[in-house]
Amino acid sequence: MAGRERGVMNVKISKSNINGTITAPPSKSYTHRAFISSSLSPKSVIYNPLISEDTIATLISCKKMGADFVKKNRNVYFLGTETIKPGYYNTMNSGTTLRILLSLLSTIPHSSVIDGDESLRKRPNRELVSVLKKLGARIHGSHDYNAPLRVRGKINPGQLEISGKSSQFVTSLLFALPLLEGESTLKVGEIKSRPYIDITLDVLEQSNISIETEGSTFYIYPSEFRLREFTIPPDYSSMSYLISAGLLAGKVVIENAIDSKQGDKRFIEVAREMGGTVKKRGNKIIAENSELEAIEFDAGDTPDIVPTVAVLGAVARGTTVIYNAEHLRIKETDRIKTVVENLKRLGVEARETKDGMIIRGGGVSKGTVDSHGDHRIAMGFSLLGLVGEVTVKNAECVSISYPNYFEDLKKLGAGVEVL
Repeated sequence: MAGRERGVMNVKISKSNINGTITAPPSKSYTHRAFISSSLSPKSVIYNPLISEDTIATLISCKKMGADFVKKNRNVYFLGTETIKPGYYNTMNSGTTLRILLSLLSTIPHSSVIDGDESLRKRPNRELVSVLKKLGARIHGSHDYNAPLRVRGKINPGQLEISGKSSQFVTSLLFALPLLEGESTLKVGEIKSRPYIDITLDVLEQSNISIETEGSTFYIYPSEFRLREFTIPPDYSSMSYLISAGLLAGKVVIENAIDSKQGDKRFIEVAREMGGTVKKRGNKIIAENSELEAIEFDAGDTPDIVPTVAVLGAVARGTTVIYNAEHLRIKETDRIKTVVENLKRLGVEARETKDGMIIRGGGVSKGTVDSHGDHRIAMGFSLLGLVGEVTVKNAECVSISYPNYFEDLKKLGAGVEVL
């Protein structure tokens, strides 16, 4: 499961009529958190995890921390570590992995280095570093504390405050503070992407970690990780592309679409608000070709589905407004800028706002877009090929979160050609 360099892959998606059934891919967010909890627990098994570039980065980091694991069939069996080992950690493209490690490595009195790829080196960590420094960590890096970072603990428990602009910063602290010898209180400002924190709390609760929540204040008590087993639910972010494929080009049935705490399950409601035919039948979701209408979309809690909503807005009737998404400017790319640029390349009238975008729908032209290495851009814009013809440059990045994406599109009958 070693990390590897991706080859450049351009993919052409042609106008298609699709029909088929796909099993929902596992959740990336849950997999990251379950792997970290398992590495800190004595013995555990994770059922049906997502194995992708980002989660492999977490697995490699778990091994570096001192945990051992073996993959059998679709499951990963862990023997955890009692003490976190210092060292050089390469988190590749995974921001979640880097942020969680930053706090965990601050709990040990040894020096470590955390690094990532070119994209991750552009993502700031200043606010999280500031909080950790107040607790006693010594962390050295650039002005905004982008990777690489040198970190040395040991932090002490305390009363903390942090803005809620990054759910990953909050998640990072919630993983590390229970390992300290005293109680801590974490007060969070207006929380963006609250559902991702709920996912963290879900995994930590099942890992024997004692945290009390009052609104946006968290009371964290000394605890030992004791995760025994965890089944990874499906990934609603990834399912948004499959649902959209059905809405645009035919009929898609998604199996194993069980409920979870993921905020991105809201995409089903959003698709229905746009006039989409999306039915839930037990653990199945059925999406069928629909005439779509523009909406106004508050992306505060569900930023990962913005590219999907945007491409649906491009073919919907009317003007779609996406707002409260300023935190998308510091993802793998500036997603607001990248989405708008790519829409314009396909003949769509679109413009940026400070915290989102405005899209005048009505259809797209044949053209070429560039993912800039952002998996959600690649998958989102591939959907527009189903109603015309779109070539996605640097499409190999889908392996970050949904390695079988293009294979699944082919199974549905889509015209997919690797160039």
